[in-house]
Amino acid sequence: MGLPMSSDFQHYSFRMPNIGFQNLPLNIYIVVFGTAIFVFILSLLFCCYLIRLRHQAHKELYAYKQVILKEKVKELNLHEICAVCLEEFKPKDELGICPCKHAFHRKCLIKWLEVRKVCPLCNMPVLQLAQLHGKPDPGPPQGPLPGAQNIV
Repeated sequence: MGLPMSSDFQHYSFRMPNIGFQNLPLNIYIVVFGTAIFVFILSLLFCCYLIRLRHQAHKELYAYKQVILKEKVKELNLHEICAVCLEEFKPKDELGICPCKHAFHRKCLIKWLEVRKVCPLCNMPVLQLAQLHGKPDPGPPQGPLPGAQNIV
């Protein structure tokens, strides 16, 4: 008692039609394009955030004195080498002098202070300038140093 199968019915194919990229509905294009723009803007904002963090790290100022060494001066009471990079001080080197009067190359001292906020030799705190506002100076007063020119 089944339905009789017509011979015409056997000639039909029940395959899914091929939908090419050009035949997709417009709403799929909008979703894909919108998602791509969202991801692009999100990655752009993240890159801007990373650049801002990098600039903030370079702008951090610490309570050390910046000087340029004019010449080799014995009464400056400096070690002959930078304790961070182990290179000798040369005339016209930019030095950073901690509140404890220890001197280092300015770039070496900045890199050191990014990791640890203390003097590399004696571990005396070298505070950020923002922390010093309203607080007394933690170290001995810094007078002018002979044989050095202030650049701050």
